Amino acid sequence: MREAYLTIDDGPSEKFTALVDFLHERKIPVVFFNRGDNMEARPDAVLYGISKGFIMANHTYSHGHAVDLPLEKTCEEIRRTDIILEDLYKKSGVKRPGKYFRFPYMDRGMGSYFVEPEGLSAEHHHAHLELLGAGLGHDPQIPGVGLIDKKRKIQQFLKSLGYRNLPIQGVTLPWYAGTEMATAIDSLCTYSTSDWALLARHKGRHGFKTVKDLIDKIDADKWLNDKASRHIVLAHDQAEIHGVTVDVIEYLSRDFRFLDFPVKTE
Repeated sequence: MREAYLTIDDGPSEKFTALVDFLHERKIPVVFFNRGDNMEARPDAVLYGISKGFIMANHTYSHGHAVDLPLEKTCEEIRRTDIILEDLYKKSGVKRPGKYFRFPYMDRGMGSYFVEPEGLSAEHHHAHLELLGAGLGHDPQIPGVGLIDKKRKIQQFLKSLGYRNLPIQGVTLPWYAGTEMATAIDSLCTYSTSDWALLARHKGRHGFKTVKDLIDKIDADKWLNDKASRHIVLAHDQAEIHGVTVDVIEYLSRDFRFLDFPVKTE
């Protein structure tokens, strides 16, 4: 059986507790990368997720593109959400199991590009384009020197706040393990379920119209079918596609064992 780590972005939505119950019943560990504004709107949902043993992490406050925001604004969004998480963990009575962060849209400050261009070999280029395109819906653009510098400064800021990458093990896909994706402070992924593509505003625009289309994508993905490596799977907590996300995770769980995150409370 293949093995993967499951991560879920954008919550907590109005369906968050239902998603937590679904995952808890099936004993599927998850890290939730939550928006600060959503956590302020639904703090009890976050506390419920913590009580069920799930890890809550930082996905900025208002889910903007880092490439479009001034550096100071991006740092403010991260810090503001960090404070919200700290407060919720204190209220829960559970020690916060480390600080973990993921950029919205996986825009690390360089736009639609995961790594600095010189750090990406021609051999790995196609896999990155596939994940950025079909997985995340981006049109990759090579970043200039200014954006690379912004990305580096955000990494330093995250480090100064005590953030670190998820303590995952055994992800050996060469285009991940052999690039800065594996060592970045922010948390990336190796496979996107593309559940977001069935939101009404996206449906049909990226080649996906039904859950079956997403399942066919899973079955056809060359890298996801690599049994020698573990995988980092991305899904989303948005009320509009709750059923889609549940169906896709259910399908993945037939062939994947979802792994716990070996974190230590501080």
